[in-house]
Amino acid sequence: MVMKSKEGAMTMLSSLRAIKELKSGNTLILREHTWLKYLSLTKEKNVNLEQVESLEQMAKNPVLDYVERTLHVLDGLSLPDDQKEWVEEVLMWSETAKCGLPHQRKEWIDKGFQLAIHNIGSAQIYAAEMEKRSEEERNREREELLFVLIQTHGLSGQYIRGEVRYSSMEPLIRIAKPEMFPLLYALNQCIVAGVSTEVWDSVREEMEEVNRWICNGDMARKQTLPERLRRLRSQAALRGEDFNAAYDEWVLANPEAESLLDRFFQRMDMWYVEAALTDFTFEECMKIFLLIEQKKRYSSLEQLSFEPMMKELYYDHKGRKTVNIYKKRIIESYLAEYTIREILNGKLPGNEHVSLKAAPLHGQEEMAGVGFSFSRAGEKLIEFCQEAEKSPLYDRAIVLLYDLFNFRKDAYDRLNNEQTYLSDMNSSQDFKKKISDYAVGKTMIDIGPGGGVMLDLLTRHHTGATVIGIDIAVNVVEELKRKKQRENAPWDVMQGDALKLEDYIGKEGADTIVFSSILHEMFSYIPYEGKKFNHKVIAQTLRSALKALKPKGRIIIRDGIMTEPLDQKRIIRFKDPHGLAFFKRYVGDFKGRAITYSSAGEDAVLLNVNDAMEFLYTYTWGEEAYPHEVQEQFGYFTPSSYQEFIHRILGDQAEILVFEHYLQEGYKEHLDQKIALTDEKGYPVRLPDSTCFVVVEKK
Repeated sequence: MVMKSKEGAMTMLSSLRAIKELKSGNTLILREHTWLKYLSLTKEKNVNLEQVESLEQMAKNPVLDYVERTLHVLDGLSLPDDQKEWVEEVLMWSETAKCGLPHQRKEWIDKGFQLAIHNIGSAQIYAAEMEKRSEEERNREREELLFVLIQTHGLSGQYIRGEVRYSSMEPLIRIAKPEMFPLLYALNQCIVAGVSTEVWDSVREEMEEVNRWICNGDMARKQTLPERLRRLRSQAALRGEDFNAAYDEWVLANPEAESLLDRFFQRMDMWYVEAALTDFTFEECMKIFLLIEQKKRYSSLEQLSFEPMMKELYYDHKGRKTVNIYKKRIIESYLAEYTIREILNGKLPGNEHVSLKAAPLHGQEEMAGVGFSFSRAGEKLIEFCQEAEKSPLYDRAIVLLYDLFNFRKDAYDRLNNEQTYLSDMNSSQDFKKKISDYAVGKTMIDIGPGGGVMLDLLTRHHTGATVIGIDIAVNVVEELKRKKQRENAPWDVMQGDALKLEDYIGKEGADTIVFSSILHEMFSYIPYEGKKFNHKVIAQTLRSALKALKPKGRIIIRDGIMTEPLDQKRIIRFKDPHGLAFFKRYVGDFKGRAITYSSAGEDAVLLNVNDAMEFLYTYTWGEEAYPHEVQEQFGYFTPSSYQEFIHRILGDQAEILVFEHYLQEGYKEHLDQKIALTDEKGYPVRLPDSTCFVVVEKK
């Protein structure tokens, strides 16, 4: 109810006053407002996680908070008092099916209320409460209209998002009239702006159009399959997905799948789709839809909820809501087991540790909830990986996870560190400019392109050149594809193996091949001939690169370097009281080689210079990178041995044009605060060179 003061100014909505009273501690207010009792007395947290930044810091009662926001939006609108009162009552009741204490929810379910479809369930709750009133208190015509408004609330926005069919709004279309437009438009503004004013600004024009269709009694509107999918992939498009290309490629390869999914979408409303599927590729989403369609048990359903998948896909990592990359990788592997054509032919992925599930929500058959179930062993291992994220056990846990699900394709997928890793790659531009200066020719290949900075530099400074990034990690390739689409980048990217480079770009297919901080990772992670930390992997990579190079083409390497003479000793004296413990932990965890040391006094150790440097690289990066850095050996040749190795492997087919080495910027500044480095006699010495820059030209 809206009241005017004597001056004619609008006062606070009665619903907002009730919420304010409750938050001030007056629980007696719940006796007067049943809708508020249901919203506030609940253990449920049924909320779309798209707008949530932290699960742990999520509001105690996010639904009530959302309703309050919608009412504040209404409070600020210029709307006739009677229409404002109608909208207020719709907003008060429209989320009640998401709340209620367990006994109350059981009572509703026993009565057949469709709580899983919360707009319908809320309308049923509203109607049941009206039935408790005496005839003198009731206005049945008003109640019937409010019932339909609650029953269909939010569907206009869901239609715009592609989640529901236009025909689902038929109950509202049948009773709507042109004069209802201001009310309906205001209601939808409250519903959407209560989520995000930015989202409302982006849909307000289309919302006006849809609401006018409804108020004019237009029953004939319908979205085609590509249009609906485009809307469902709008967030993916903002991240860089080329929907048109993805859809056209998919239809070309699977024409029969298009007609099958068209029929599927014509009969199905879907909820929480974007929240659950945005991080998956277009083809993976199509496979999920087809797998659901194959479950003929649910062929009569018209409602599908991805809420279970949305909830299981996210967890808090470092205080922020994050995609559970362990589960995501497992789901991706599961979906990769069969092609779309095989799925159409009735083959379903078979993995004892993961499967797609589509089961009724709340024990009712009106809506199926979609998600993925993991075996008990799989769930425990996923939990273990999450717990191990900040410990040396992390990579061991990851190996167990990969072995259990048998899905590891790229030996150095950095999982939760991948975004930080790509960001680090993007931030190290200075030395990459030097690489670009030495690049030649019309076809340039960047091996392990990370976040794409090298690709950008090469295309910027070599206009007209064909620039291609090649990475073995699927997630890196997919992210770069999205970046390419977002920024309309001229370069290309493909998944490929640097050990067989000529298979991807052809013999003598490239003018420049860049290895920027990638060879040491290949050396550390690839078990070549059954052995990691094997110089043969470097040899095979260089041979493959030479085959792929045109005459006068160049291999450019920027990577770690060891120092010489090899037998030098250094003393590390720790300024940080925890430094020595960190060092001892590192010695036990480092996988590159055995490190021996002796005590050189309190908080000091004596060891080989290259062992000291390997440790100091990790010590510089700290705990965040520790689980990965202990798996990697950054320096794998001294300057002289590296040059000799190149001559021996490439022979007289190649010439070293440039061979430089230097201390990478930043190490000294970071380490000065943590350690003092001296020779065996205690005299201060400089940090050895960490990095080499090599240019090899094919004769």
